[in-house]
Amino acid sequence: MKNTLGKRLLASALALVMVFALAACGNEGSEASNTPAANPTAAAKATDTPAPTKATEPAATPAATATPEPTPEPTYDFGGRVFKIGSYYDMTPSPDEGALEAALADRIAEVESKYNCKIEFVNLGGDYVAEYVTSVLAGTPVVDIGYVVTQKLLPSLIEGGIAYPLSQLKALDLSEYKWRSDVVEAGKYKGEYYAMLLKDPEIRYGIFWNKTLFNKYGLPDLYTLVDNGQWTWEKFQEIAALGNQDTDGDGEIDLYGFNARENLAWCYLYSNGAYVANKTNAGIDINLKDPKVVEALTGLQNFTQNVKFRDAIDWSKEGWDSFIKDFRDGKYMMCLEEFWISYAYLNKADGGMTDDWGWVPFPKGPSATDWSCYGKENGARFILNGVEKPEDVALVYDLITDLADTNEEWDELMEDKLENWCDDAKTAELVSYIYNNKLSVINGIQGFGDLNGAVNNMVNEVSKGSMTPQVALETYQSAIDAAIADLANHDYSAEMQEYKVDEE
Repeated sequence: MKNTLGKRLLASALALVMVFALAACGNEGSEASNTPAANPTAAAKATDTPAPTKATEPAATPAATATPEPTPEPTYDFGGRVFKIGSYYDMTPSPDEGALEAALADRIAEVESKYNCKIEFVNLGGDYVAEYVTSVLAGTPVVDIGYVVTQKLLPSLIEGGIAYPLSQLKALDLSEYKWRSDVVEAGKYKGEYYAMLLKDPEIRYGIFWNKTLFNKYGLPDLYTLVDNGQWTWEKFQEIAALGNQDTDGDGEIDLYGFNARENLAWCYLYSNGAYVANKTNAGIDINLKDPKVVEALTGLQNFTQNVKFRDAIDWSKEGWDSFIKDFRDGKYMMCLEEFWISYAYLNKADGGMTDDWGWVPFPKGPSATDWSCYGKENGARFILNGVEKPEDVALVYDLITDLADTNEEWDELMEDKLENWCDDAKTAELVSYIYNNKLSVINGIQGFGDLNGAVNNMVNEVSKGSMTPQVALETYQSAIDAAIADLANHDYSAEMQEYKVDEE
């Protein structure tokens, strides 16, 4: 599985970025102080089910030496219960896939042996969300913990009564280092937290670039621009235009400087510090009055109207991942994509990209104070409403995910993951900087259908150049306000009925 990246070089890069991380600021709305801690009071009100049996611990004895004895780990007995974790595929960890998966597999086996329980991973197939809904409404949840995409969870599965509020479970402290803060924050709704995900370096959107082609055509090194503080919207636009090449002299571009399959407009907004969608205790609010919004949309329109690039898939002859494959095959200089394509499409060891590639964050807008890493959604884990003894479910999941004793040990697991995913040490350094400084932010608007549609219609008008940013904001404000007002009257119970599947 390992690529040719030297482990010692990567370790040095990660050590360096940790020094930078100490001085860096996180993005608004994603600071650790906004991440929930356990709520024992709420938990006591939420469930009257007893905690698992805890064995009697030995009485403390006076220390014989200056070195104190380690505190014994609590012992639990779950009575042989089978805890089920479900998804659209079998999520059983494979030790062959890296140190983190190996640690998870070992820890599961240890918890099963020590605490008298069984962890079962269930493949629910492509209708997994419908399985969640149908089973919960019938009073017999098909699994205890489920995989879910954040935009499916928020708000429909929460309002529909399918998801259990994790912040009411005393076994979980979602501010712990092992949890991804961006996913935890993305699962926040009306003051409660519903989503969790074990820490990993799979951050969201950034710019993949073909270093081989950049060198061939004399384009600037993006890593140098990042290090020198010159990776800006203006420089990005300049390079994207220079990257367009007519290689056969027929007057048509056949090597594009840039493609963006989706979410270019949102990357402009977030990379300028314009966090349009804000969570509230009532649900969600849209702030279009921040001057950074107009500034971001102006930058977007300047790019789309002055640079030829690919942003529309030709569905008659292309698939959803055609832009990714074409970047892999050397048909684009740069590609706006989520970081998971690094291991899914580009990894040389798995027969992926033959050219050398790198990754950089989306360029900074003029009002930005740091890099950003926008995400429209993320896979997460949630607890199904109605499961037996949800406190036990939370405790077992917390136990099996205790893979490291220190933050440094967690960083070593991340280092191993990145060594498998990255083509060079600089990519690993930049990715580490993003997740260590909590600069990855997941948009909360995606699951709000009509509201999301109204905002996207507005930014599409700007992208096409048919409206100036100011006119578009004024034109669509009423539609956005109406969509927010309609959320209070949405029939989530009826929506849940549409999910239901016939049981044979």
